[in-house]
Amino acid sequence: MERSIENIWKKGFEAEEKLSAPAVSNLYERKSTLLIEQIKRTTRKDNFSLIPVGAVIFGILVFMGKVILGFYVAALITALCFLNQRKLKELEMLDVKNSTYDYLLNYRNQIKSIMKFSTRLMGVGLPLVSIPAYWLFFKDSAIMNKFEQLDLALELLIVTGMAALLSILGILAYRVSTAVIYGELLVRLESTIEDMEELMKA
Repeated sequence: MERSIENIWKKGFEAEEKLSAPAVSNLYERKSTLLIEQIKRTTRKDNFSLIPVGAVIFGILVFMGKVILGFYVAALITALCFLNQRKLKELEMLDVKNSTYDYLLNYRNQIKSIMKFSTRLMGVGLPLVSIPAYWLFFKDSAIMNKFEQLDLALELLIVTGMAALLSILGILAYRVSTAVIYGELLVRLESTIEDMEELMKA
């Protein structure tokens, strides 16, 4: 079944009764097609950029003699890449059913859902995977020996504090990177939806 972006938009605009003027329909067809394609290209590049990052980190850790930690971090980054790819496929499955306007709304809602999931992942998942990484990095070191000599209550307090800090930093880093990479595209998507809503009211 043909699922090219051109055919999707063509069908969507044929079904859009409230945007019946050919000139307006053609304008928003071109505008929306370019915008969605830009978002798709950006998400693909952003996700696959994790692979060289993981390879570099793996190489650095192996060079430092932290081979197990290197494999651990590389495995986590690879898993994140596949998880992101799975989420992005959900966007690819969206299709125009009733109108292009509805498609854009569904696309925006799906993006927001992915962003919420990623925020929770950074807030909860990052501390869970980082604590073992710290343990592997400082294992058999003077710092770890001193830590293990502390009272259990103090150890738990330190670990909890580190987890909370990592959670905050993870969420902050994700939001900042998302704003930098996708901010302009998301603003354009929102603006396109608002323009179409104004046209349908006219």
